[in-house]
Amino acid sequence: MNYNLLSYSIYIILMVIIIYSIGKVCYTNGKAFILNAIQDEELTIRTNKSLLAGYYLVNIGFVIYTVQGWPEIVSSLEIINKISTYVGSLLIALALLHFFNIYFITHLLKKIINH
Repeated sequence: MNYNLLSYSIYIILMVIIIYSIGKVCYTNGKAFILNAIQDEELTIRTNKSLLAGYYLVNIGFVIYTVQGWPEIVSSLEIINKISTYVGSLLIALALLHFFNIYFITHLLKKIINH
């Protein structure tokens, strides 16, 4: 049995579900947050779309980067270990990216708009 192919399939399916779900929630709810922070509808829409595009690009890159570096998997226990490690890493990266975006929107964009 080819454990690597099974691992890649499970990992990619999980990542697509997680990345799409979180992106959709952040895009939908982020619009109100950004609009409240910068008070400009057009800039809000452009900023929100840019954040979503950047979010997808970073996450697609992360998934591709992690998959290409996997060693040979020889057991079903290793499948669980690798997938949980990389899913956990992605979730930590998403949390850090989210906090950076919140900081960027609340602090830096307000400074740009007020000057």
